[in-house]
Amino acid sequence: METDRKRLIPGWLWAVLAVGVLGAVIALAVADKRREPGASLKFDVAPFAKVDPTKIRFCQFGRFPVGVVKPTALASGHDGRMFVAGENAVVVLDANGKELARYAVKGTPECMAEAPDGQLFLGMQRHIEVLDPKGAPTATWPELSGSAWLTSLAVDEKNVYAADAGNRVVLRFDYAGKLLGTIGERKPDDAASGFVVPSPYFDVLIDPSGALWAVNPGKHGFENYRPDGELISSWYKPGMRLDELCGCCNPIHAAFRSDASVVTVEKGLNRIKVYTPDAKLIGVVATAEMLGAPADGATSCQIEAPVKDIAVDRTDRIWVLHGPWQAVLVFEQEKGNT
Repeated sequence: METDRKRLIPGWLWAVLAVGVLGAVIALAVADKRREPGASLKFDVAPFAKVDPTKIRFCQFGRFPVGVVKPTALASGHDGRMFVAGENAVVVLDANGKELARYAVKGTPECMAEAPDGQLFLGMQRHIEVLDPKGAPTATWPELSGSAWLTSLAVDEKNVYAADAGNRVVLRFDYAGKLLGTIGERKPDDAASGFVVPSPYFDVLIDPSGALWAVNPGKHGFENYRPDGELISSWYKPGMRLDELCGCCNPIHAAFRSDASVVTVEKGLNRIKVYTPDAKLIGVVATAEMLGAPADGATSCQIEAPVKDIAVDRTDRIWVLHGPWQAVLVFEQEKGNT
């Protein structure tokens, strides 16, 4: 009988047969491995990272250590000072990178902005904290609901605007923390409305005339709003060319210069550029290679980026907060390249 025949086969032979079958399965799997795709099918962004040297219109003025652990945010002050935030601290620097003051905070600010009256507002992912002009804490606002993730702040004489990447809206507060309105909410009957925010990068900023702007990263551009949320104008530059904004969601950071030109930072193809107010490319500030982040397919969709934030000082120099280097890089436009 079949059962009797199985009993006649030694146990060690069953083990040998099992190993043989396993080996055959592995061999077949290896032999069936798909071939690598052809060059035309590979996702390779490296060629787009190459920049004509004549397009680089800025030079590095300096590189200063930031003096904080895990630097996350950068902001310009109205008296020439610059603020750098990191783990449990905000450091105040002068125009030459010298530390002037250090404020202790609990936690790591995701973003910050100084008000015209000298108050410093810190975005702590789910709530906002306020420091007086000397760095003393004066207020902690209530925690936001839902999936709130504050990634950028902008402040004018009356309003505090907070970009909430988690809920994909811009929140408008008064100085006391009262919510005055929500900007950019998606309309149920308009699929094209609202901010497209695939990752935790979402900037809000105020131009030299006092107008409110927000980056719409998924649409690769900027939108201009009234304080009540009415959309005034917009421009978008999706694409892989040097004068365009690439990837799933760019720019990740932005800042205005005094002439209303705007500085942009991209991830994936890590690069920094400047555009005119009508969206024409002025030039490149820094390439991926200059930022120590050469482009390849593995980095093109990563959430992390070497540039943690940017700011423009009162002389229009561009300050770049580089996380891995724990430093601020300062760039200025070359003479004759205006």
